[in-house]
Amino acid sequence: MSQPIHLCMLALTAYPVLAGRRDSRELGGAQVQQVMIARALVKAGVKVTFICMDYGQADEEWIDGIRVLRTYAPDDGIRGLRFFHPRATGLFSAMRRANADIYYQRSSGNDTGLMTSWCRLNGKAAIYAGASNLDFEPGPPNVHNRRDQWLFRRGLRQADAVVVQNPRQQELLRANYQRDAVLIPSCYARPGDATMNQSASPPDEILWVGMIRKVKRPDRFLALARALPHLKFRMIGGAMGDSAEVLAYYQHIADEAATLPNLEFMGFLPFAEADVYFDRAALFVNTSDHEGFPNTFLQAWARSVPTVALFDTGSRLDGQAPYVLASDDHDLCDQVQRLMNQAPLHADYAMRAQRFFQPSCTGSGGPTLS
Repeated sequence: MSQPIHLCMLALTAYPVLAGRRDSRELGGAQVQQVMIARALVKAGVKVTFICMDYGQADEEWIDGIRVLRTYAPDDGIRGLRFFHPRATGLFSAMRRANADIYYQRSSGNDTGLMTSWCRLNGKAAIYAGASNLDFEPGPPNVHNRRDQWLFRRGLRQADAVVVQNPRQQELLRANYQRDAVLIPSCYARPGDATMNQSASPPDEILWVGMIRKVKRPDRFLALARALPHLKFRMIGGAMGDSAEVLAYYQHIADEAATLPNLEFMGFLPFAEADVYFDRAALFVNTSDHEGFPNTFLQAWARSVPTVALFDTGSRLDGQAPYVLASDDHDLCDQVQRLMNQAPLHADYAMRAQRFFQPSCTGSGGPTLS
């Protein structure tokens, strides 16, 4: 009998999501997708190993059928030298321990180049998966260190395959790196015991969920709540990291939110706990300028919750986007008012959201990403 394929995911910051930890704020879309994909692959008979940073867990453990290997802690090593040791040495050591057939890494950074270089030297296959449209822009602009930019571009060219989330990423990769990609839409599995809209009264909240980072533009959501005092808003999200700048921005948003009586600011919640609030939402709003394909869209669409955003994922249903695309901040406010005030329009986008999501679950026809 042939052995199952063994996939190793360099999921360095995904341990808190995988383990359901409340004491860490690492909850980006890339981490959530890695965990969902891994669990689905395990059910399909694929052997999966995670390489994660040290969050105080055991050196090796098993969670949901996934083997988890621990490597360096975020602050280990001497500044200026830690890139070489323990980060590069720790990563290579964990990859050797994993001894997988295929290695997979998601999100732009120096890990991409380190992974593909090690795989080439050791005769292993390497896959890079994009997490944002910015990953495939020149630079890319979301990687600030020149060394890391060089390593990422090298890794992107060396990878045996590149996976993207939407057609725009395919176009950017082809234009800027002269290579093709495999488009695999993001996935989401609703909790098995979830029921739609569990509240006794109809949902009436406008929901925002994400990490409190400048790139996510949470200030826009505060502006919406300020401009529409007759509507109810809920905001869920923690600080992505513990640097002084990150924490100061988080506190600024939290303080501003506290001045708005029609907005409830909840701060960080683990994924499973935040997921429940989509059942109570009448509308979901994404305020980012740039994304790849947000997990929050799928969480909303699985529950027939209409969505408003300022960027185009390329998602289409019968030639139309399954969500409302706003052109600017003023239009964002107008579109939110329209959806909340016009029941037929709200019902139309609720139906579009459900129709787009449902075939993804059943595997039958339906939505396209084109």
